[in-house]
This record gives sequence, C-alpha cells and structure tokens, in this order.
Amino acid sequence: MKNNNKKWVNYCLAASAFFLLVGFGSVSAQPSTENINGVPVDMAMEEQLDDYLNSLGEEEDSRAILFNVLEGISPKTPVATRARAKSYEVSWYYYEGETELAFEKLDELLALAENSEISDVKAEAQATRVEILQMEGKYGEAFLLLNDVEIPLSSSRMPRVRYYGHNLISRVYADWNRYDDALRHLLLAQDAVNETNNERTPIRQQYLDYSIAIIQSELKNWEGSLKTIDKAIKSAKENNLEYDLPDFYLHKSYVEAGMGDRDASLDSLRAAYDVAIEDDRIYLLPVILNNFGDHYMYEEKWDEARSHLREALELAEEVEDIWMAQTIHFNLGFIDVHQGNAEAGFEEMREAVEFYRDEEIKTEVEGLLGELALAYEFAGQHQNQAETLKQQMELMKELYQSDQQQNLANLQQLYESKDKEQQIELLERQNELKQQLLEINEQRNLIWLLLGIVAVFAALFVFLMYRKARRANLRLKEANNLLADQSRRDPLTGLWNRRALQEEMEARKQHGERREAAAHSDGLILLDIDFFKRINDKYGHAAGDKVLIEISQRLQKECRASDKLIRWGGEEFLFLVRNVSSADLEEMSERILKAIAKEPIAYEGQEIFVTTTIGFIRLPFADIPEHEMDWEKVLQVADMALYTGKAHGRNRACGVTDLYVEYGTARSVLESDLSEALNKNWISMVTIEGPESLNRTV
Repeated sequence: MKNNNKKWVNYCLAASAFFLLVGFGSVSAQPSTENINGVPVDMAMEEQLDDYLNSLGEEEDSRAILFNVLEGISPKTPVATRARAKSYEVSWYYYEGETELAFEKLDELLALAENSEISDVKAEAQATRVEILQMEGKYGEAFLLLNDVEIPLSSSRMPRVRYYGHNLISRVYADWNRYDDALRHLLLAQDAVNETNNERTPIRQQYLDYSIAIIQSELKNWEGSLKTIDKAIKSAKENNLEYDLPDFYLHKSYVEAGMGDRDASLDSLRAAYDVAIEDDRIYLLPVILNNFGDHYMYEEKWDEARSHLREALELAEEVEDIWMAQTIHFNLGFIDVHQGNAEAGFEEMREAVEFYRDEEIKTEVEGLLGELALAYEFAGQHQNQAETLKQQMELMKELYQSDQQQNLANLQQLYESKDKEQQIELLERQNELKQQLLEINEQRNLIWLLLGIVAVFAALFVFLMYRKARRANLRLKEANNLLADQSRRDPLTGLWNRRALQEEMEARKQHGERREAAAHSDGLILLDIDFFKRINDKYGHAAGDKVLIEISQRLQKECRASDKLIRWGGEEFLFLVRNVSSADLEEMSERILKAIAKEPIAYEGQEIFVTTTIGFIRLPFADIPEHEMDWEKVLQVADMALYTGKAHGRNRACGVTDLYVEYGTARSVLESDLSEALNKNWISMVTIEGPESLNRTV
C-alpha cells in the first residue's frame, strides 16, 4: 500500500523559495515617514518593490517594475532600499539562468553592505548570499555562513528582514536534518510577522504555521503538529485565504494517521477532497483519492479502495501525472493479489517498480519493493518474497552508502572551507611580516645614505640598525616557524591535524616502508566520543568544546614521545603509535578507555560523563606491503572496527588483529564490509570492554 503523505519537509523546501521571496515584502502602504522602525528608506520605492512581489508570475510586468526601481536608484537613495532592490536583482538574474551576472550583482550587494553600519542591510545581503549558495548546491559553504546572517539579524529592526532571514536559516538547518534549530528560527520568523499588521500578515502567519507543523511532524511531535495545522486551517478560513487548504488538510490527515486516529484522518481527507473540488484544483485530486485508497486498503476494504483508486487513476491520466498513475497502478495490483487475481496483480505491481527503476527514483523503488514482498508473502510465494526482500536490502544499502557519501562530501566541504579560511588568515599575517621586512630594508637604505654624509655617525648608526634588523629577522623567522606549526595544529585542542598526519605519512613513504619484524610494527588507534551530539544538544556547544579540550588533555597523557596524537575531525581522535606489538596496542586501547571514562568533566557546576569507542589495527596490517594496502586503507578497516563497536553498545575497543586468507581474496570485503569478513572467518577481532559507570547519560 503506497501513499503520498511522507517527505513533508522536502515539500516545504521546494515551495520555500517562493514563500521566502514573498516574505521580502515590506510594511505596506504606510504614511511617507521615510523610515521603517527607525531605518531610513525611500517609501515610494518600497511600495514599488511591494508591487513587484505582487506581480511575480507575470514575467513582463514584474521585470518592468523591478528594473524601473533599479534605474531610479542613486547615491542619495537610502542604503536599506538600495540593498532590498539589489537583493531582488540578484535573485532575478539567478532564476533567469544568468548565474555569472547574478554573482556579479551579489558582489555589489555585499560591498554595499560592508560599507554600511545598518544591521538590516548586512543581514539582507548575507542572507541573499546564503540563499544563492543553497540553490547552487553548495550546502557546506551556506552552512558555514549562517553566523554571518545571524549576527546582524540579532540587531535587525525591520520585520521583513527578520522574517526573511529566519525563514532562510530554518531552511538551511532543515537541509542538515537539524529540525530543532529549524523550528527555533521559524518561531523567530513568526515573532517578526506578529509585529506587522498589513495585508500580507495573515499570508505569512499561515505559511509559517504550515512550515512549523511540518517540522513538528518530522520531530514526531504529533500533538503539536496537529494543533499548529488546525491553527493554519482556522486562519485560512477566517481570512479567506483558502487556496492552500487542501495541502493543510492533507498534512492534518498524515498527522492523525501518525497518531493512530484513522477515522479523523479519513475526515481530513474528505475535507481536502471537498475543497479541491470546490476550487476546481483537479491536479490535487489523484493524490487525495490515492490516499483514500490507501486508507481503505489499510482496513482491508478492498472494493472501496479499488473504487477510489480507479477514479484517482483516471484523473492522474487526465492531468498527465505519470508518477502518481504508476503509484495507483501499484496499489491496484496489491488489491488484485488480495482478491485472488494474483498473476495480474503481481504483473501490475512489477511494472510500477520497473517504471520507477527506469526513472532512477531509488527511494520510491525501495518502498515499493517492501510492499511487493508483503504481497508475495500473502500469496504464499515465499521464494519471490525472499528475492524481493534481498533486492530491497541491497537497494537500502546502496541508498545508505549514497547518503553517507553525500554527508561525507558535505563534511569535506565544511573542512575545506575552514581550511581555506585558515590559509587566508595565515597569508594575511605573512603579508604583514613581509611588510615589516620591507620597512627594515628601507631603513638599511637610509643607513647607506647617512654613511656618505657622516662616516663616524653613519658607522655607529649602521651598527645600531644592524642589531635591530637582526632582531627583526629573528622575530620574522620565529613567526614563520610559528605560522607553519599553527597550520598543522587544530585551533581548539592544540593537537596535530589531518595535514600533519598526511605530511608524516608522506615522509614515511619517501623513506620506504618500515622493515621491522611484524611483532614491532606501528599501530593506528581511532576513537570517537560516544553520544557527543547529545552533549551539544543538552549543555550547548561551549560545553562540547570543553569536553573536546579535556579529552585531548587526557589523551596526551597516554601519548608517548614517539607517538603522534591527531584530532581527526569533529569528535574523532587518532593515535599513530610507533613500534608496538599487538599486546601493546591492546593495552594502550584499554588505557585510553579508562582515561576517558575515569571521571566526569565539570562544566558550570554540572558533571558530564563521557565514554569513547575505539577501532585499532597494526600498520602494516598482516604483513601486507604498504604499496598494496596503504595507511589510508588500513585506517578504513580501523574505522569499520570502530563502528562495529558502536553497533554493539559503545564504550569498547575493537581491534582487527589477523588475516587468515590471501589479501587479494579479502580485498573488496576489507574495503566495504568488515562484518562479512568476520562471518567468513577471514579475520580475527579483539574486543575490549570499557569500564562500567554509574551514570553515562548526557
């Protein structure tokens, strides 16, 4: 049984670009006071920009209005009005496909904001920048720039800017599945709207209620979501803004189903159907009728379900909604199977699956395969059921790996952006030092000039200046050494960073692989702080930073002079341990478990209990030459061992110790699925339990 009540956040985000743009609207039709909440504006131009928003959808009219305003801008135009118009100009060119020109206009807008002291101008410019990066798919860069929006937004005085900014920030957080933060900014946007009282106020309030209800349902706050969507429905009726009522009732039906109230869910579907019929919105009817069919299928009222689905299919074909038509065909096939027409039913269901497979909509295929497996089970075709479930599991694994790769790509983007910022800062400091060196050279030239005038005085002066130049050069050398060291250090903990490890391993490669006996090779210990996100969520990011600093200090006490301790990223740390046996590596892993968990971390009068999970391995692994299995591949095995420890309860160390088959045989499994290697007895794993604790709840 396949319905269409899921993925409401994605639906919201797809519509948000339009709503955010509408959210730009200023306070409408006020006396020409030349200011809004104390921010100087050109009221005539502000009203024209409102007209521009109202004309969106009518391309020629909206373009004429916008560019008429842009042509009228002069240096005397208040900067807040200029920033608003230029923000619209950036969006206009981007949506028209003129991306390069849009970024040129964005640079102009950012320059305008940089030279302004008005928080509203800075917030609007930075928000526009983040929105364009979002649309470009540069989610990591957009996320990193949220602080540049939030700082000026905190002192913004114009409701329209705060509404726009908080809406946008909410959308970015939702993209990163940080729904709590997304909800918080939607509520701040709601506060901004409540300060206004004009014709757009009910529209914005209604949109915000709908967005908040969606986020609440993602957080499984069913009662809160139901209360909020009821508020949106009531507002729509009272203000004659009923265009979105079918969507509101559909969401209400989804929430009520999630609460287990099937009768109320059915009533909401009927309400959605009635409003869609009344407004002649035929394109919505296939979705609504399919959900009716899903409801009756759930209750095993097959004839009623078939009746609604056939009507839905006719309408889907009428409005050329081929995807919905295939979903309906699938559901009809499911009914055929349950009513004894199994052969025809399975054929119709398989055709729908193949349609979505051809369209490469893998998430839809995965869901349909699960429903198909249930139908095979009902028909007693257990072999087909097993094959279908196998396909579903393979697809789920593929989707999971794809999500993981996307998350890693986003995190890498974050890391690279931070790294670039650090490099820029280092270059700026180097330039300052070079400028000092130039000044020193100018002083030397002055010495030679004075030497020709007064020999004795010049000699004395040269001596003094030489000493000064020498001290400056020493300071310059020390500063350069310090800068080089800082580029290889993590700024929060002072530990070595990834770059330092990469340089270490490159030097190792240039000097050849280690030739010591296998009993005294190097080792890698990768550890991850357990439930670190809960610490941030409960105590705040400042507490999280305190935990990272304290953990790094405890780890340094376990680190020998010959070893290297690296902050690998986020809450992950890595030991490169020199010249150790397997027993040494196990003993060190156990010491680390105890060192982390030995006592809580004090923060603002509270005790934070922390444990860690470890994956460890020797390098080279199982005497495999490093040109065949380099340190990165070995570390990948340690990472899988770590996550094996996570899956079995955390607060433990898991180490891969031996390989019992040829490396060529196990290569692909070692690179992707450690559990399969364990099941086949190709490798051995040592597990060390961490210390017990009276309280590990964060």
